[in-house]
Amino acid sequence: MSSICNTILDSQFTQQKWVAKITEVLNRELENDTDAPVCIFRVPKSLRDHKPEAYTPQLIALGPYYHLNSELYEMQRYKIVLAKMFSEQYQLVEIQQLVDQLMTIVPKIRHSYRGRFNLENQTLAMIFTVDGLFLLQLLDNYVKQKEIPRTSSLSSSLLVQSSSGKKLPGDAILRDVLMLENQIPRFVLLEILAKMSCLGSTSPDKFLSTLFLDFCKVISPIKVEWCNPESEVLEHEHLLDLLYQYITYEEDINEKEHRLTEYHSQKSREGFDIEANLNTSANSNVFSKLWSKISEINIGFLRIFTKFIDLFLNILAHLGISATAFFNDKKVLIPSVSELWIAQMRFAPATGGTRYVEFNEKTNTLYLPIITLNPTSEVLIKNLVAYETMEKSDALSFRRFSELMGAIIDTVEDVELLRKSKVLESKMSSAEIAEIFNGMTKTMESKDRIIDTAIKKANASYNNTRKVRQKRFLKKYIYSSWRFLTVFASVLLLLLMGLQTFCNVYSCPTMFGRAVKA
Repeated sequence: MSSICNTILDSQFTQQKWVAKITEVLNRELENDTDAPVCIFRVPKSLRDHKPEAYTPQLIALGPYYHLNSELYEMQRYKIVLAKMFSEQYQLVEIQQLVDQLMTIVPKIRHSYRGRFNLENQTLAMIFTVDGLFLLQLLDNYVKQKEIPRTSSLSSSLLVQSSSGKKLPGDAILRDVLMLENQIPRFVLLEILAKMSCLGSTSPDKFLSTLFLDFCKVISPIKVEWCNPESEVLEHEHLLDLLYQYITYEEDINEKEHRLTEYHSQKSREGFDIEANLNTSANSNVFSKLWSKISEINIGFLRIFTKFIDLFLNILAHLGISATAFFNDKKVLIPSVSELWIAQMRFAPATGGTRYVEFNEKTNTLYLPIITLNPTSEVLIKNLVAYETMEKSDALSFRRFSELMGAIIDTVEDVELLRKSKVLESKMSSAEIAEIFNGMTKTMESKDRIIDTAIKKANASYNNTRKVRQKRFLKKYIYSSWRFLTVFASVLLLLLMGLQTFCNVYSCPTMFGRAVKA
């Protein structure tokens, strides 16, 4: 056969052009064949949909995902100003030399991000030149303000002015810097530092590890005593990765046992005499609202019935159980702080990260890491959960911790009790803190051996208290009837309101006992 049927080759697309095109594709694929792991992911839609602004930059774009976004480009001038400050302070050899150097690692950069970018190599190199210098200057400014209390707003050291003249708080910028999709690979920052001629005797590795670790100490919402050598800092792929390891860090077992022994000997029962001024009745449920209305209707023959129901509700109140809690059949991971407190459970700070959540059965105490919150904390916590979900899918310890905190904090009273227990530190209002944790996921899908063990022990202790056993006994025999009681109360309310209206107009028969008072 002299010709090939259905060929892609024609007069416009010759064999030479085909060879050239395939060669280009192969070269590009071979270029991208690198051992660098994908470490900067897109946030899953299941997380982003709940609160998009917690995962999508609002002011500052770093890296290829958002750098050329028109809505964020207003801040490009500010980024260039800070980039210039860093290059002048540490004497960048020459901007073009840096761009050329980053050009050589563009394939590695591309491989670090999820997905492909329709950007030329030179464009990517320039993006990371500006964004890398900006990030280094921002962190350098930030750690020099360590005297700022960790519980306060952090904007004073980073207050900036946009091109429109509007002042922008540094907290807003920090929130963007902490987002998963805004991370810059560690190796890019090291390449930039290698082109600085004024680092003195400090190596790029030492400079970056110190900068990253100092930043983590100030920004971390969990108070941690980091005992690892600084060299381990550079084992992590980017700033958020280091923050994750910092917060979930676990110290040597001997140090941990010594710390706990010392704590128990000094403060084993501290805080047990604190009186909890709790409002144990939340929003009333349908039944209690209807019952309140029925009780207001003054008809003689109802008094025995209403007294019986009132007696039952008073018994619940005496047991520390609200009508809402009694009739609520919603499955929870663990009761709230208020409910645990009523059951004589206490809370105490653990000196360590999320790996130190534990329940002491002897003292009936739940140990939680010290949590320090500021206006950037919610975004950081959510992005740490997103990072763990994508990178550490087999070990979701931080997500489990956030689920635990979301479960035990429901109301302002819960926050106040954790403040008194010295587990929570913040200058934010208790209402703001409660709102943050109410926005956390409360699913029970993730698992973590250490945290789940503490939850299991705490639940067992809670369920074994006298008040809870009495509550369960009452629910066993009464709860199954509450839907019927709600319908019955609704119908009864309508009938009695009609009867009361009738008796206001006409004289009621003596069969109702006393006449209805107007």
